[in-house]
Amino acid sequence: MSRAAPLGGGGPERRPLVMKFGGSAFADLDGYRRVARYTARRVAEEKRPVVVVVSAMSGTTGRLQQTLDVLADDPPAPIAAMLLTSGETVSVALLAAALDAEGLPALPLTAAGTGLLGEGPADRARLSRADPAVLRAALEDCPILVVPGGQAVDPAGQTVMLGRNSSDLSAAAMAAALGAGTCELFSDVPGVCTADPYVVPAARTLPRISYEGVRQMSRYGAKVVHESAVDWAERGDVRLHCRPFPWTGEGEDGTMVGEGPGAAAVVTHKSSDVWRFRSGPERRAAAEGLLAEGLPTTAFDSSSGTYLVVPAGVRGAARHLGAGRRHDDLCLITTVRADGRAEHVLVCRADAEAEARRCHAVLYPDPANARGPAVPPPAKARSAHSDLLFGSRPVPVPGDGAD
Repeated sequence: MSRAAPLGGGGPERRPLVMKFGGSAFADLDGYRRVARYTARRVAEEKRPVVVVVSAMSGTTGRLQQTLDVLADDPPAPIAAMLLTSGETVSVALLAAALDAEGLPALPLTAAGTGLLGEGPADRARLSRADPAVLRAALEDCPILVVPGGQAVDPAGQTVMLGRNSSDLSAAAMAAALGAGTCELFSDVPGVCTADPYVVPAARTLPRISYEGVRQMSRYGAKVVHESAVDWAERGDVRLHCRPFPWTGEGEDGTMVGEGPGAAAVVTHKSSDVWRFRSGPERRAAAEGLLAEGLPTTAFDSSSGTYLVVPAGVRGAARHLGAGRRHDDLCLITTVRADGRAEHVLVCRADAEAEARRCHAVLYPDPANARGPAVPPPAKARSAHSDLLFGSRPVPVPGDGAD
């Protein structure tokens, strides 16, 4: 690629603009055009370098995981990482093509070009370093970079995955390394909310929240901002601006994560499995084994037993859970208080949404006094193009008679 002309002049205004777009932005191919047009507008207005971090189109990584599960119960982590990172690689190429069509040549990067170093299992590595020199050198070649989210390289130079839903982490780490000051995280919700608005339509959008406040929500399972992304942002003095894209309702300003209050919220663990153990030591052994592999869990006790809640469908989790019994009919609802205290309640999975709404109404009984307006989101959809590798037929599962 030919050397691009620099954007803007020197000084603070030359701080790069770092933006991350989640998979919901790419629910269809026109999503890449929308992001490209939006990026072009920001470049024209602000005249500074831009780093665009992209996720896989919605549904792709899950489909890849399902396909891998059909072929092998527990494949080597490097093989899993090679497959599961391909969705972000596709998004990088498609967005770079869309930007070029808008007259904005961009440099698409692989994991090796991000300056991010990971350690540990290749399919859920821990981000250990963000080297600003690598990104700065790329920005010297081209002031518009398109970067795969959730990817890094290990000490041997092999691509590793930073876990599921880790594009936030990539963006925050690169913003910190480059001294960007602010990192914009775009998703399909209006910002950090007091509950999942797809489950609780009355959920409130918080205009501001502290690092610790959003970290507590993430730690207890809320799909708000990746917990490690918050850590990197706080250490690098980066504010995280959580914003909707695209969005046509209220709450366009989103949520600023940095200096601010804590907040109470309700977390519905719909995509997690509930495991019951006969004793605390058995549960502790399972939780420690999972944590050693970078898998988060939520432990709690109730009158009915000793429980551990684990993200569903995670590769390699089963070998640590042999002493427990999975309860597919149960779902955990967690109320996180502003001071960090958490209250857990187990309910029938069929009643989970109703219970989440009830808990939220207890936290925020008067909508007039809630922080921010209630905004019902559009229906969550999976990209039709996530079937690119598989066709439109469901992925076969073992025992269904498929060849």
